[in-house]
Amino acid sequence: MKLLTTTAIGLALCATTGTAFAGGLDRATYSPTILFKDGRYVELSFASTSPEITASSFVGGPLPGTQDPAQTFTTSQLGYKMDINDKVALAFTLNNNPFGVDINYADFAGLPFQTLTANLDGKAMTVMGKYQINDRVSTYGGLKYQTVSGTANLSAVGAANLAISSDDAVSFIIGAAYEIPDIALRVSATYESSAKFTPDVLIAGGGPNTGPGEINTPEAFLLEFQSGIAANTLLFGSIRHAKWSDAPVLLSAAVFESAEISDFDDSTTYTIGIGRKFSEKFSGSLSLTHAPSDCSDVSLLSPTCNNNTLSVGGEYKVGNGVAIAGGVSFRKYSTATSTAASGSVVFGDNTLTTVGMKISKSF
Repeated sequence: MKLLTTTAIGLALCATTGTAFAGGLDRATYSPTILFKDGRYVELSFASTSPEITASSFVGGPLPGTQDPAQTFTTSQLGYKMDINDKVALAFTLNNNPFGVDINYADFAGLPFQTLTANLDGKAMTVMGKYQINDRVSTYGGLKYQTVSGTANLSAVGAANLAISSDDAVSFIIGAAYEIPDIALRVSATYESSAKFTPDVLIAGGGPNTGPGEINTPEAFLLEFQSGIAANTLLFGSIRHAKWSDAPVLLSAAVFESAEISDFDDSTTYTIGIGRKFSEKFSGSLSLTHAPSDCSDVSLLSPTCNNNTLSVGGEYKVGNGVAIAGGVSFRKYSTATSTAASGSVVFGDNTLTTVGMKISKSF
């Protein structure tokens, strides 16, 4: 049995599920993996994420039963990669909901933050190029064009029913990789710059423009590796650090000029996993992810903290270069506290489940 190559095994779950609530507004993060596919390649992936964020107590007063402010959401990606020649490759990806918020505290009757609702939706188009310096070293880079729009209700601070107009921004991505093809070794380091959106904030229903808002995505650093460790067995992992503390969400409204409603901390996520090719048709993967963070004062937009995730995925090669992959991910969060002038709310027994699938074709 020969040692597997870098494309011999489908790490299905890694490609189909996002990193929802890993940090800040993250839902699905960028990886340069598609650039390393052989030949021409196209993929379409979809994932549905169901968070269960339970408010268990409120220091400032009674909590009206057990409430869950987080909403189910979906993410998707279309990707295409092609070789220009034996040195240069190009890749294009379209992402729906790579970052965003779907939070609603309307059921928290009588509490100061009852009126807090926010729905932010992002989209991204990424164009990347890779240059193969030699058989082991390559560099890559490109641009990510992103848009954001949404709605919010912040009546507790005098900003009811706001419409956040669509706005766009461009960030850049650069990186380098080192490979030893004979043992399926690849180590890549990627840097992604921050992006700043300045959408108009409007009173919903045709009201006046209350002022500019500011929504940011963070600069991020990603280290990924994989290596064959036995015949048809692959060890893989990653470390991602995102500077969310420098990427606030600010909205302007009638009674305040610029209020930060995010209060995010930086996030670092560690993943380790193993992939196994069981036959010429089927391969699978198992991975563990740990994302440590401070649980003492989280944002109401993302009321989670320190978490661990178990992910299982599989891929079946149908034939003629077509493969179907799927996976499921289960995440458990530590108890988190969000502190405000009106009192502190505690979120306990928090979990998140993501189910994803991907269809791909190699030419």
